[in-house]
Amino acid sequence: MHAVRIDSSSHWWPRAIASVIAGIVIGLVAVGPASAQTTPLQLKVLEFNFTSYKCRAPDQPLVCDITATGPVRSPLGHGTADYTVVLTWEGFEGSPCNTVDETTVFTFDTGTITTHAVHRDCPATIRPGPRIMGSFTVVGGTGAFEGIMGSGHQVGLVYHGEMTL
Repeated sequence: MHAVRIDSSSHWWPRAIASVIAGIVIGLVAVGPASAQTTPLQLKVLEFNFTSYKCRAPDQPLVCDITATGPVRSPLGHGTADYTVVLTWEGFEGSPCNTVDETTVFTFDTGTITTHAVHRDCPATIRPGPRIMGSFTVVGGTGAFEGIMGSGHQVGLVYHGEMTL
């Protein structure tokens, strides 16, 4: 009768399996979340329809609260823009300028993008120049736009910028 010798090399399987599992776990942790991607943001409001306009008289007669809506065309699809605006007229006689503090919610089938802008609007002949011209910041989103960040430039009802998702 021959004795069966158990070699220490027969215990390598458990160590190999443990090493493979550890490698997979480390690999999964290293991957982490998908990286954000920056792409152009282009929004064009086709028309601006006032839904309310009310000044805060008598206490603040030069401050008016406005809501408006309009259809939007974009590479993201067709949608609507809903504006909430605080319009402050300059307090000296004859001034054609005002300050606009606007929040806009752009609604598409896949979610919403919310922007905010503050700009001083004057006729082109008075500095700072043309009405509705300035910078905007993306302040939030829902649905496919959850976690969106971005900014850009607004001229009239056209928004050009970048978004990061």
